[in-house]
Amino acid sequence: MGKINVNINNLFSISADQGTPVSEIAHDYKKATGNTIVGAKVNNILVDANTKLYENTRIDFFDYTTPEGNKIYQAGLKFIMIIVVKKLWNKTVKFKYSIDKGIYSEIDRKLSDKDILDLKIQMEDIISYDYPIKKCVTSRNDAIRYFLSTNDIEKVDNLNNIPNNFVELYEIDHTYNDFYIDMPFSTGELKLFSLERIDKNAVALMYPHIDNGNKVPNYDYNEQIYNELTRFSKWADKQGVSYVSGVNSIVSESRIQKFIKMNNIFINDSLYMISKDIAKKTKDIRIILIGGPSSSGKTTSAYKMCSYLETFGVKPIVISADDYFKDREDCPKDKDGNYDFECLEALDLRLFNQHLKDLLAGKSVIIPSFNFLTGKREFKRSPITLNDDNVLLIEGLHCLNDEMTKKIERERKFKIFVCPFTPLGIDKHNHLSTTDMRLIRRIVRDNRVRGRKVEETLDAFKKVKEGEEKYIFPFTQDIDAVLNTAYSYEVGVLRVFAEPLLYSIKMDSVYYEEAKRLLDIIKNFFPISSEYIEDDNTLREFIGGSIYEK
Repeated sequence: MGKINVNINNLFSISADQGTPVSEIAHDYKKATGNTIVGAKVNNILVDANTKLYENTRIDFFDYTTPEGNKIYQAGLKFIMIIVVKKLWNKTVKFKYSIDKGIYSEIDRKLSDKDILDLKIQMEDIISYDYPIKKCVTSRNDAIRYFLSTNDIEKVDNLNNIPNNFVELYEIDHTYNDFYIDMPFSTGELKLFSLERIDKNAVALMYPHIDNGNKVPNYDYNEQIYNELTRFSKWADKQGVSYVSGVNSIVSESRIQKFIKMNNIFINDSLYMISKDIAKKTKDIRIILIGGPSSSGKTTSAYKMCSYLETFGVKPIVISADDYFKDREDCPKDKDGNYDFECLEALDLRLFNQHLKDLLAGKSVIIPSFNFLTGKREFKRSPITLNDDNVLLIEGLHCLNDEMTKKIERERKFKIFVCPFTPLGIDKHNHLSTTDMRLIRRIVRDNRVRGRKVEETLDAFKKVKEGEEKYIFPFTQDIDAVLNTAYSYEVGVLRVFAEPLLYSIKMDSVYYEEAKRLLDIIKNFFPISSEYIEDDNTLREFIGGSIYEK
């Protein structure tokens, strides 16, 4: 048997026999570095521990501090929790939402503090035993039979809706499940996690964040966000769309046009109620601040809110915080020497706050507009004045941060957190994350508006997420309202636009695996034509045709 050269993480190389499995190379890497291993890539392709190497190659091991590794780490913890809940109480756990640095889950059982402790201890036992997590390929029919035996009916529905003859499952100690991402090599790599009881049957599964080192963050309960998630979840249950199979049934039965209208009414009702609340308080509230992460639909939400407020006799003046960007040469740079457009200091806060104070004092102000092509501010607009029947409506990344408007009293501000919190799951164990929803939206919009390739969007999104963790989510505790912009049908609409873009990524791209993961998710959704999407719908901000598009 011949020898091959294996370059490991570009740190060192070893000589190995042809046919050596990745697991052996991983052992050498861990022994040399002491690092944990969640997964590995060979030539940009994710591989499992049993993959054998036959030629000179480079292998990259990674842990949970990488974006891919963090997702894999989460999936491994979910699999262990599923097994333990079944073992302890013969119940099923449902993973419903992404929460800040964790996952919100529900168990069909009233939970005590002792139950949470028992669950944690049993999970730790499986982790300490260090079971291998094996990938196996089986026929779709065999997978259907298995999930019928475990009463995972929505998984069966999903398998019936795909054309594949074979599917990939994962196995821990003779228990099988399917996930839309690779699993860790073994359970022993998943030592860091915590469980926090939220409600009588709800548990937060917390895991280390990319930037948290070896710490697991505490669950930061936010009552307003929790209530909004619960409200949407109850509506979805009533409509029979808790899972993608429910939406697919509506599509296949030609009921999607009516469902889209119903979903739109439910979303618009939230906007109406928030606007009505603001209209009652305009003697005190003079500034409405709309903030949220990238691709949440802030712009559409701001302009739609204008229409609602006007029905109550309130006349908003819309300002985009982006127009207060400093000239590009004055913008701060990150540690890599690149312009940091995500940080608060990228805005001219002195000018912004002076304009706000002048407007509140009844003075006229010329609002700048930022030219993204030249990287400079321009002052070409007509002056504006804030009259008694006007309010300022400001939308932007940092609007929830009081530092942005620190010279304005808190009681004069109304803060709205906008985010697409979807209650829709692929199945009980695979939830559709808010981050993935926003990423798919952004891929479509970036290509349509800016002509960006998917790789460019994926590369930029890493920086965007870092900014959100610093500049948005820490400020969601001090808000006045939550606006959920997620439609239960939207991935079916976005699939039509996103799928060909994702297929364009080649296997030699560093983003191939991420594109493949997103494709595996959206393939579960039946395509939905955009012809039924109204021109003021938030989705139009991404697919085009919005009445608010300049």
